[in-house]
Amino acid sequence: DGALAVAARVIAGFRTDPPRTATLATFRSPDGSPIDRGLYTVFPAPASYTGEDLVELSCHGRLAVPAQLLAALHAAGARPASPGEFTRRAVLNGKLDLVQAEAVGDLIDATAPAQARVALHQLEGGLSRRLAALREQLVDLQAMLGYAIDFPEEDDGPIPAERIAGGLDAAGAQVDALIATAPSGTRLREGALVVLAGPPNTGKSSLFNALLGHERTLVTDV
Repeated sequence: DGALAVAARVIAGFRTDPPRTATLATFRSPDGSPIDRGLYTVFPAPASYTGEDLVELSCHGRLAVPAQLLAALHAAGARPASPGEFTRRAVLNGKLDLVQAEAVGDLIDATAPAQARVALHQLEGGLSRRLAALREQLVDLQAMLGYAIDFPEEDDGPIPAERIAGGLDAAGAQVDALIATAPSGTRLREGALVVLAGPPNTGKSSLFNALLGHERTLVTDV
């Protein structure tokens, strides 16, 4: 809370318009001395990652400037975020669902392109859309069951049991299909333990390097 007020205490000439546009400005310490000349971008609520007011500051790197800027922000009323706090706030404010939040962690932890692709697909809502469609089917089935119980003597007659059973079978098949992908998803996310075993000088390290595409283990032609 209060991100805009904190930013105004550190950024000379701070303004909220235009939103989502990088603006060049001077960042200042509490005593007014300049720290750096950098960029800031304002993301007004609710059009931000967390759904709250956000301000992003881009400064020059290395050690001194970022440390001074963080100290100035702290003095202005800010605090460091706890691990995953931005994503947690995004979930609480309805910007992400739990499946997408897990995908954020998978994307950060990805060590291979295939892992990153799957995590990004999940972050973009691929799995969430499948679950939402399945939920809609189950809600429709629940509504039909409720209608059949509450209004059994309506002019249209009772809902055929075969129709409800068919809907349940279709939903069950989708659940089974989703569950069937779990082992491959776990393997992709966590990787697999592979052992290259054999006598000395049979090419184990050369094979390992060839699989990686670069010289990771030491080899010698002697």
